[in-house]
Amino acid sequence: MTERRRALVLEDQPDLAALFALQLQALGWCVDQVRTEAEVVEAARTQPPDAIIIDTLIPASDGQPLVERIRAGLAGRPCRLIISTIYEPSDFVGVDVDAVLTLPHHRAALEYALLTS
Repeated sequence: MTERRRALVLEDQPDLAALFALQLQALGWCVDQVRTEAEVVEAARTQPPDAIIIDTLIPASDGQPLVERIRAGLAGRPCRLIISTIYEPSDFVGVDVDAVLTLPHHRAALEYALLTS
């Protein structure tokens, strides 16, 4: 039996966090949810998941510096970083993420974003 992959979702809106959890679970992933930057950085450092979905509109979010803190916490361990946003993917050129998921999204788009390169 193979171990299920684990995703961490940084989302402050309960409805959207629940949607991500349902979609990820339907794709066979275990899901943990956090609501703050400090929580996602700590989780990346202490219990690195296989993927992290980052809401770009959480209060006090600071984009690229947050991604850099998450990458530093991962210390080179493999993890897909996915931005969830209402903005255009081109707004994130140069940000060290693996995928940009534009909202609203379909589960197929989430599945594609989770694929390893």
